[in-house]
Amino acid sequence: MGTCLGISARFWCLVSLLSFLVACGDGDEIQVFTQDEIGAEIGVTAEEQFEIHLESNPSTGYAWEISPMTTPDLVALESKTYVGPDSDLVGASGTDVFVFAAGDQGAGVLRLEYVRSFDDPIVPERVAEFIIRIDSSEWPPTRGTVPPTSTAVAPE
Repeated sequence: MGTCLGISARFWCLVSLLSFLVACGDGDEIQVFTQDEIGAEIGVTAEEQFEIHLESNPSTGYAWEISPMTTPDLVALESKTYVGPDSDLVGASGTDVFVFAAGDQGAGVLRLEYVRSFDDPIVPERVAEFIIRIDSSEWPPTRGTVPPTSTAVAPE
């Protein structure tokens, strides 16, 4: 392994080493999805953990949040952390790291929205959706098994 220089380079070397040790420790490697995989299907077993890494810049007031449109009971958020930029440039973007645990069963959509919570109304700047299939559950789910995403009623 090469020499790591600089604080952020040492940090990433440490993160890589710890990830490697964790993966080797139990024989299971955690799946990691990034912006390049938005729209991807994530196949997991019940209660399996996986990560989603999305570019973020909190200095703009925006942050990634789990959308209420996410299929209920699909995943549980285990942790969310912000990893600062690898650059000393003012205003450089970092990464929001979400660790999720899959639910017991089912399939649905995990939707994350990049929003400013103080906006009224809150309108996402960006959206990241992932299809989650737990234990090879059917996708798309059969009609009537997914709750509606809206409570709007058409005028009569």
